[in-house]
Amino acid sequence: MGARWTPPLRFRLWLILVVAMATALRLFRLGTKSFWLDEATSVVLARVDRHIFVAALIHRQANMALYYVLLRGWIRLGSSEFVIRCLSVLAGVAAIPAIYLLGAWLFGPKAGRLAALLLCVHAFHIRYSQEARAYSLFMLLAIVSSLFLLRSLEQPSRKNWGGYIILSALMVYAQVFGGWMLLAEWLSVYLLRHRVRWKQFLVSVAMICLLISPLAGCLLFASDRSQLHWLTKPTLHDLYEFSLDMTGDGGPLLLLAYLALVLGGVGLAVSHLKSHSSEGVWKYWFLLIWLVLPVALVLAISLCWPAFEPRFLIFCLPPLVLLAADALTRVRSKVLFAAALTILLGLSLNGTYSYYRGRADAEHTDNWRDATRYILSQARAEDAVLFSYSEERLAFDEYQRQLQMAGYRIHEFPEETDLELLTLRPSRPSAELLNDIVAGYDRVWVITAFQPNAASRRVEAPLAANFSEHSERSFGFVRADLYKDRIPPPEKNSSK
Repeated sequence: MGARWTPPLRFRLWLILVVAMATALRLFRLGTKSFWLDEATSVVLARVDRHIFVAALIHRQANMALYYVLLRGWIRLGSSEFVIRCLSVLAGVAAIPAIYLLGAWLFGPKAGRLAALLLCVHAFHIRYSQEARAYSLFMLLAIVSSLFLLRSLEQPSRKNWGGYIILSALMVYAQVFGGWMLLAEWLSVYLLRHRVRWKQFLVSVAMICLLISPLAGCLLFASDRSQLHWLTKPTLHDLYEFSLDMTGDGGPLLLLAYLALVLGGVGLAVSHLKSHSSEGVWKYWFLLIWLVLPVALVLAISLCWPAFEPRFLIFCLPPLVLLAADALTRVRSKVLFAAALTILLGLSLNGTYSYYRGRADAEHTDNWRDATRYILSQARAEDAVLFSYSEERLAFDEYQRQLQMAGYRIHEFPEETDLELLTLRPSRPSAELLNDIVAGYDRVWVITAFQPNAASRRVEAPLAANFSEHSERSFGFVRADLYKDRIPPPEKNSSK
């Protein structure tokens, strides 16, 4: 099954070159965009004191716990967008040699090199290697977990099984959707049951379950389980967009190219190996189950409880890239191989270019940095700042701290602490709070990134009815509305 092969010097130099290119692509325009809400939440979790951090993990933020722990150390290097996101860049770049090793183990060094090259220029992977969230770390751990599983099956040892146990548990702590990866791995092992040392495997499964049980306990019994409440049932268009993401956002041509390579390559390989090697066929089952099973299960669950979001399924990207790389190695003609690889890389780079162009577009981002700077520079003493979605105050407060612009002169609503914002379900302003703000303040700022919708209109209606002047300014998807010059209430006629 495994490829016992020591790469010569020229291949090592080639891998260094690809890693350097991957690093440059993931550092490009890294600090251009402001943190969006989820990234700001990551930064707040990294800087709050230990007691608040632990409480937040237990009651609401258990997902991505490993990333938050790592970020608490990383933030000592700096809190700018560039520095904070470099942790994700590091994990994203590490995935390049990792997928190379996995590809070389499964299909040989040529497939490993091609998989590393395809992942290097993959827009979806680049995108989440530039975000201060756990997705690139999650994908890295999924690759390494699968590599250690394969090593353990072929070369059973305490070292290999121990590595598989630890890395698999860390994968789930990086993102709870790692549980789907475990199911895919274990189902694949069942298909290879005639070669499995079941005692070692079942002990490993039990140890993984034991290690992730605290996380499961937090999610099932302590958390309010509200972090996915914003999701909706996926449509056919959502599935199409997900397919484009998984194939590098290079448009329908790149999607078709990947489909042709994967279906054609798997078909040819299985038909050739079926009569020769059941273990050779199993490698393809392993990758296909890894690619398809998590997506199918999440879609099935989403029929009742929406849970489908493309970035949560980024760990399904490696098997797609590996299958495409293996199919390319089966092209015997050097001319056809060069043409196929050129087309695949060209369309992938076009997707990457489109991603960079969107990243530079300030109108298509949550620009909390400029929104916070603007409001603090324009606010007057005793102004009220109202957040129509309570959790958005985390982004505003984080940039207020980074910009070192004193907020003593404004009053923020809802009046919640970091602990409350991180542990309680996000809320909308109540009618009572809106009435108190209308009665107590002559100028009211309303900040929202979720607009316009029914909830934001309920906030705006009483303010528009009680203030004579209204102005607004947009910072990408973040909007700042100012209501001022309160309309005095009508005088009551005195009784004669």
